[in-house]
Amino acid sequence: MVEESWLMPGGPGENGRPALLKTRMYFPPGNGPFPVAVLNHGSPGEPSRQFMEPPSFRHVAEWFVGRGYMVAVPMRRGYGDTGDWPENPGPCNNPDFVAAGNAAADDILGVVGRLRLLRIAKPDRILLVGQSAGGFGVVAATARNPAGVFGAINIAGGRLGGPEKERCSPDRLVAAAETFGKTAKVPTLWLYSENDSYFNPDLSRALVSAYGGAGGRAVYVLLPPFKEDGHTMFADPDGLEYFARYVASFIEALE
Repeated sequence: MVEESWLMPGGPGENGRPALLKTRMYFPPGNGPFPVAVLNHGSPGEPSRQFMEPPSFRHVAEWFVGRGYMVAVPMRRGYGDTGDWPENPGPCNNPDFVAAGNAAADDILGVVGRLRLLRIAKPDRILLVGQSAGGFGVVAATARNPAGVFGAINIAGGRLGGPEKERCSPDRLVAAAETFGKTAKVPTLWLYSENDSYFNPDLSRALVSAYGGAGGRAVYVLLPPFKEDGHTMFADPDGLEYFARYVASFIEALE
């Protein structure tokens, strides 16, 4: 597996032009063209400047490369030194989850647009994958039915989650999922764990029900508990064996 560091266009930058996003790229042997998986990170803090390079997600990248995919892992605006943080949903009692999701989607789809121009990539075989805030951004991106995206996977996705007494306006989060589902036509897979400390089973069911009830195409899988906190399953190398078969089944059904 070949690993490279690229700069990819994202959402609007400070000068009105697309921001340049640090992006890890992974390639299988050969010259392609390859299908593409775009892996999207969560939010490690508020206002989130806790990592200066994109997470590697190397274990997940290796799995996709083994299936013949090239992989992009962009770091969105506001993480590290990439400009302001447009994903801020606002105060806990009055968050704008639609705007936060759309800001993440702007970056995700900026990368998708560039990937579709590469000779090494198959322009109609792009898969979106996201964890936590990145998963919610992927859900927001599906509302735009982006050209070339054949499927999307949301792993433990959402914003401002936590234990019941600390969770921020879950009704608004559910309403945002409904908003995105109204226009989305992209097939999606939603994976959550029974012991996710951010988005418990009641909330994750409500999110996918709202999205699907509004017209979105969604498959929901509630996985058994993963270690001490199921919210970590995507970033933890041990989590790959835990959820990969569901990802494989979803992709194979779309191939």
